[in-house]
Amino acid sequence: MSIHIASSAVWETIEVNTRSSVYELIVLRGDGDVLVRGGRHFTEFQRVLFRGSTADGSSIKPRTIDIGIRMYFKCGARVIITSPVQSLSRRLATASTGCATAR
Repeated sequence: MSIHIASSAVWETIEVNTRSSVYELIVLRGDGDVLVRGGRHFTEFQRVLFRGSTADGSSIKPRTIDIGIRMYFKCGARVIITSPVQSLSRRLATASTGCATAR
């Protein structure tokens, strides 16, 4: 199973288990603009560019999360490459009115 960010809905959450960590990605735009939390580099949600996945650190499957290969993030001048992805799941954002009724 693989997930292409461009096919994801805005605010969709993708949970990714790697060999070392668990990551949550919230899709902001299909171009790879995401909020990410997880691993030692992202202890709190941070806005980053998800470039894609890489097996060797040089070739990239653009904006794709795939089992068995590493996720590649760009955070300012830093590049973060995770351990290999072991599993992933997705959750669509749910609409909420944010209103409560008084009784």
